Amino acid sequence: MGAEPGRRPSQLLWLLLIGVLLWTLLEYGLHRFIFHIQVPIRDPRLREIVNASHLAHHASPRDPGKVLVRPGYGLVISAILYGLLYLLTRSVFLTSGLVVGVWAGFLYYEAVHYRVHFCLSGSGFIARQRRAHFYHHFTNNKRCFGVTSPLWDYVFGTSLPRQLVGRPASI
Repeated sequence: MGAEPGRRPSQLLWLLLIGVLLWTLLEYGLHRFIFHIQVPIRDPRLREIVNASHLAHHASPRDPGKVLVRPGYGLVISAILYGLLYLLTRSVFLTSGLVVGVWAGFLYYEAVHYRVHFCLSGSGFIARQRRAHFYHHFTNNKRCFGVTSPLWDYVFGTSLPRQLVGRPASI
């Protein structure tokens, strides 16, 4: 695990972009398949770790203390992701570049998610994301899993229904 000869800093740009794209897929997958898990988890600590904080966010979407991801949870997911990516790439350089991109995407997610819940912008990207996210919160929690981007909702057929795309979002 030493220095990797032949690596150039300019290669990090592509790794960063791929990492951001990977983030959007992770966000979608975690939100759809983990945070809304329907299987009863008997161990209360494991249940709290897996999905209780997300379910509490759904129960109180205007509570600022329940909008952002808990730091410990983010660090555990990052460590697991780093390990998996390192096993896949066998390169500290590649893995680190990808994880930096994932973290950039995650930090962007935190900012967008907070703004979606607490900013009253009536137009533009935040308004579109608010419409989809509030549809997920208040109408159908089986759709609109992407907060950062609707890309994977389109790919997997869980996007906001077309007839609702132009309507304003409200709580």
